[in-house]
Amino acid sequence: MMLKKLAHLSASLLGALLFAPVLAAAQPAGPSLSEAEIKTIAPLLRRYDTLVLLETKPDGNLRDMTLAIRVAAPREVVFSVFENPADFYYISTLFKENEVRDSHDNTKAWTWASRHSLFSFTGLNTIALFPPRRADVTITQSNIGSGGFKLFFFEEDKKHTLLLINGLLDVNSSEWLVKFLVGTSPSMRQAMNAAIGLIMIKGIKDVAEQKAAGKPLAKHTVKGSRKGELKPLSSEDIASVSGLIERGTVVLARSIKGGRLEQATVIEKTRAPLAKVLAAVATPEFYPKMIRAIDEVVVHERTPGKVDFSWKIGLSVLSLQSRNTLEFKEDGVTVSASGGELDGASWRWQLRDMGSDTTMVAYHGWADMDKTGAVLGKSCKREPYLEHGFMAGSNMVMVNAIRRVVELPPSP
Repeated sequence: MMLKKLAHLSASLLGALLFAPVLAAAQPAGPSLSEAEIKTIAPLLRRYDTLVLLETKPDGNLRDMTLAIRVAAPREVVFSVFENPADFYYISTLFKENEVRDSHDNTKAWTWASRHSLFSFTGLNTIALFPPRRADVTITQSNIGSGGFKLFFFEEDKKHTLLLINGLLDVNSSEWLVKFLVGTSPSMRQAMNAAIGLIMIKGIKDVAEQKAAGKPLAKHTVKGSRKGELKPLSSEDIASVSGLIERGTVVLARSIKGGRLEQATVIEKTRAPLAKVLAAVATPEFYPKMIRAIDEVVVHERTPGKVDFSWKIGLSVLSLQSRNTLEFKEDGVTVSASGGELDGASWRWQLRDMGSDTTMVAYHGWADMDKTGAVLGKSCKREPYLEHGFMAGSNMVMVNAIRRVVELPPSP
């Protein structure tokens, strides 16, 4: 009898520990985007897969993140994706062993693991469901950090749902490996949040659309390859994000029909005149001074409209290099890579004068992850949407580096 009472007491204490963070946060809360902002971005999400807004503190660290995606499924179907954590493997194959450990009213707690050949990540999360409009996820305990996310479900019409996710992962609370990979850079912390967010929200869309089509759940796969030049933002696109870039950094991702990345675009408002920004992005030999990851740049030839250079990019667990051609365009510059691990990759700096010595910077990019070597190539085969996350994250680091340089006051 005593053992039975102790078991009940242990279960009660476990439930209190698991669900206290969720119950404390269960008060009604709205999305970070206003109704007017949601209406403004809705047409944009017909032209792009995903939108991310990252808002930072004065020291550059992330204050808040919002992701938005349009799902071709009724709202109740999209909401049903979150009813059984055991199925979350289908959202992302990076997270396996999803096991429900306890439940209380509208809340469930589950453990998960992401196992790799040299390391593993594990965690304990809780999810509280408030059908049909909201769900709250709390990362109660994990070695990648703690955090929380609120999910909002907006019915666009009977067959389409606009899904918004608001929250962030606190990398400062992670264990040593993540801190080693991310370092002390606020840009890397932002990039990690955006990358993980893109992977998850695109996986949610896939699962919801499988359910809506009556198909059995299966891990997502992608196919095909992009063709042609990177597409600049249209005037309509710029108008749609103009209000958001007053708040922070905007990321747009677009995929080809087979699901692979077509391009990732990072957009910011920079407090510097266009000429100063252009000089920074068009001078490759200065890149290593701006970005720690760029180990070496060699300029081979420079002509009035073109620069031929090579670079070597050293990351925590891999090294990438290529020879590149930088060309001046009417609205900025393009960079095309040939040879090395980045063979075929391309980037485009699109600049627009916003007046009062401010410039809109849109940095578009794409790279074939299958060519980047064993680490990234193998990871993208396991989780195809890592391609979107890595490209968006690396573009963010580049844009933040340029912004830090051009916004510095001139030397005396």
